[in-house]
Amino acid sequence: MDRLEALYSALEHEADTQRQQRDGERQARLALESENAQLRETLAALRQQMQEQQAQLTGLSEALMARDAELRELRERSAQSPASQPVEDARPSAAQVEAAAEQLASASESPGVASGETADAESAPSPAMPNDAPAESAGSDETPDQATPPSPQALLKQWYKRYPDTFFKGHTRPLKIGIHVELLENEPWDEKLVRRALAGYVHLPRYLKAVRAGTQRVDLEGQSVGAVTEDEALHARQQLAELTRQQKEREEQAASQRISHKLSELMTKHR
Repeated sequence: MDRLEALYSALEHEADTQRQQRDGERQARLALESENAQLRETLAALRQQMQEQQAQLTGLSEALMARDAELRELRERSAQSPASQPVEDARPSAAQVEAAAEQLASASESPGVASGETADAESAPSPAMPNDAPAESAGSDETPDQATPPSPQALLKQWYKRYPDTFFKGHTRPLKIGIHVELLENEPWDEKLVRRALAGYVHLPRYLKAVRAGTQRVDLEGQSVGAVTEDEALHARQQLAELTRQQKEREEQAASQRISHKLSELMTKHR
């Protein structure tokens, strides 16, 4: 009798164990099914998003192809028309580059490229220099009260002739630190004009490229008076990078405006 009860108890225990295992397997199966359902929903959402993005890409591609076709047609019309005007060159003129250099000089609050060629030349306001400014005679003996002051650009043109060993149009050399003091002693013009003309020179791209560490500076007689330091060369590179960035922005804006103008003219003709 005791054996039967023990056997019956063992069977019940085994049945309970199997029942618990089945319950655990069922719960695990339900959890897996729930995870699979979530994954299927996520996959469906991703597919929908991919389809929408693909549709957007297709629309952009078609718009780009249509614009390319309009541009090709515009080029063909321009080439076939003998009276067509050439597309304006996007590159700025030398005068525009010099004007941009002066604007960069006026916006800068740090010391000059030569850290003293002209301490205030960069902070002083520098208006754009007109291309047709008349050059003053290099040998004029008139005093400031008797002569009309030249523009900064015209004064710089005088310096190219008056100081050929200092101001260069070709192979440029850095200027002496404090050279504006010597210029003020030799020139009959006021300090503001001298500093503006000097700022227009020291912020030209070719001058900034010439300011390299170890390069000898020159005075008004063209004599070497010291070398460019590492800090001065770094400052010049930073200013050149900024000037290049501004010029690139102007070129991109000019090109965009020309394309928009030509497309507008083309659409007007086809209305």
